[in-house]
Amino acid sequence: MPRYLVLANQTASSPELTSAVRKMVEKKADTEFVLLVPATPVEDLLDWQDGDNETIAKRTAQAAKEHLEGIGAKVVRTEVGDPSPIKAIEDELQRHQEKYDGIVISTLPLQRSRWVALDQPRRIERRFKLPVTHVVGHSVTMTREELINGLNEDLNLELEGLLRGVYHAAAGRGMLGHELRELLKKELPSELDHATFLADKIVALGGEVRIRPSLPAELGAARELLQENIAGERKIISNYAKRIDQASEFGDKGLVIRLENMLASETDHLEQLERLGR
Repeated sequence: MPRYLVLANQTASSPELTSAVRKMVEKKADTEFVLLVPATPVEDLLDWQDGDNETIAKRTAQAAKEHLEGIGAKVVRTEVGDPSPIKAIEDELQRHQEKYDGIVISTLPLQRSRWVALDQPRRIERRFKLPVTHVVGHSVTMTREELINGLNEDLNLELEGLLRGVYHAAAGRGMLGHELRELLKKELPSELDHATFLADKIVALGGEVRIRPSLPAELGAARELLQENIAGERKIISNYAKRIDQASEFGDKGLVIRLENMLASETDHLEQLERLGR
């Protein structure tokens, strides 16, 4: 009967690996699997988990075993191995002296996977002379499409800020209206710069720029205009905080840095608006 060594950690219960194993079982029902989970250092995991790397790896292995058995796969045993995938496989083959028909390696996407960055799948195939099936667990991390959708949302908020700034700068009356006008006029170039960057980034990620900003509400009193701008700034700041986390999860460090700078700029603008309202 066919027997495969499955090497996985953070993607051990991912839909992508589940699908790959299911297809193998459908092709030959008596296929057996040994699940090998490298004890990845805690600091290298996507999400913080309680316990040391060995404890976490054992927990991951047990959960994945139960998950795969739930789709009809025969997982004959699980093992926790060395943090190095190659060393983990080497130890497994020497310790148990079993013959495998191939190795299934499940990794995070390139942007987040140290295994892929180090070309581990191909190195393992060359080293152990066994066919390697590489499965990428895209669903475990932030997808490109989700990030693009979020950036489009941010873009439209920046465009709304531009429209609101132009309208409110013209509509403000009295001393407060004059002070608000000067503050909004000063911030317009920054808002335009943010919007331009976001549009460029969306295209660079392979997405489409979707321009659908809401038009500013018609307000009269300067204090109402001020409160509307404060609410708008709080919204974009909240969005940027979430987008920084998403960009970090996606693995785009340059985008994280740029968004942090934009968040700092928007926070400064919010504080200026709030001081104006006191």
